[in-house]
Amino acid sequence: MDMTDSLTQLLDVLSRETELYQTMSTVMSKEKDAAIQLNLMALNEAQIEKENILVALGLLEGRRLDLVAALGNALGYSAQDMNLTKIAQLVGEPFAGRLKQAKADLSAVLESAQDANDRNRQLFEHSRDLVRGSINLLSEIGSANPIYYRTGLVQHTGASGKCVCDEI
Repeated sequence: MDMTDSLTQLLDVLSRETELYQTMSTVMSKEKDAAIQLNLMALNEAQIEKENILVALGLLEGRRLDLVAALGNALGYSAQDMNLTKIAQLVGEPFAGRLKQAKADLSAVLESAQDANDRNRQLFEHSRDLVRGSINLLSEIGSANPIYYRTGLVQHTGASGKCVCDEI
């Protein structure tokens, strides 16, 4: 395979990765909406979509690594030394400009996906904390209230005597 074919394939892989990350960002927005609406079915569907996207991204990433390694060998560099910026510097136009644009597009989409992921993480962590607080409150209400005697012994009674009220 010549360098032109490798560069064309690399640009195609980068374009497909960008599209998949855009789709991932959209799915994460749907996931957020489903969580807010407490729509379990939509949450499950979003999870399945994300898993499918991640599988496809994994395959594309493997292909991208192979292409970068092949380009590195053709240009006299190791695969570890190669990145899109370096490849763009080493190859001529029109590929240099297209690689720089692909890098900018992919970086922007990755940042958007990371932001969506951070928002969802915060939403789910907050929801988890609220559930834990409710469980702790309910556990305390139902637990026995120990009575301490002068002898130092503790006796647990069946009733807790606790009451939840918004005023005292």
